[in-house]
Amino acid sequence: MLPRTTGERRARDRERQALFAAVGHELRTPLTSIRGYIETLLDGEELDAQTTHRFLETARREALRLGRLVEGMLDFSMLDLTRVPEDANCDVAEHIRATVDAALPLARERGVTMRAQMPASAPARIDGDACTHALLNVVENAVKHGREGGRIVIECVQEDAEVVVTIDDDGPGIAEHERDAIFGMGVRSSAAVRRGHGIGLAVVKAIVTRAGGDVRVDRSTLGGARFSLRFPKA
Repeated sequence: MLPRTTGERRARDRERQALFAAVGHELRTPLTSIRGYIETLLDGEELDAQTTHRFLETARREALRLGRLVEGMLDFSMLDLTRVPEDANCDVAEHIRATVDAALPLARERGVTMRAQMPASAPARIDGDACTHALLNVVENAVKHGREGGRIVIECVQEDAEVVVTIDDDGPGIAEHERDAIFGMGVRSSAAVRRGHGIGLAVVKAIVTRAGGDVRVDRSTLGGARFSLRFPKA
């Protein structure tokens, strides 16, 4: 049996490694989006002024989000369920639009079509950056592990006390016996076809739970996976 001090040290090392992996995962997401838009602009494609401005604005928004992530790294862990930002609220519809823009370069690379349906406004009790993190992690998972040339449909509805976002894809889906475990740190679906560390969905679970909401995955009517994220209404 390991001495207590050795066991505690190893436990702390595992926690530290998990935190660094989670932080690295979250920093990589906006960096990928920024690089994708800049590369598109540098490739010399014939883009109209409005599209060019939208691409630059999205890259700028992701750069600002990246800066806020870096600033908060020392005192705020994406996996810390004990800390709830005071008076946190945002318009989920606005962050769905930002998510689609941020995921567009990767979606184009894989030939994936994204469609979003939402109300004009959907206020919820969740921090804006955290909302984007959660949505973008699920959407990018669908793009990466779904069918090349496939479809993703994002829908947002307002129920009595919740804002509900569903993200459907037509990929391989997630086996029923894996649907609870998939949100654990380091767990990957057996259907995953690309490399990964099993961090993104653990972060999604942490964010949604911290906001007082819920996330689950079922089979989609498109044939793949349907992720449902529920946030308390503001």
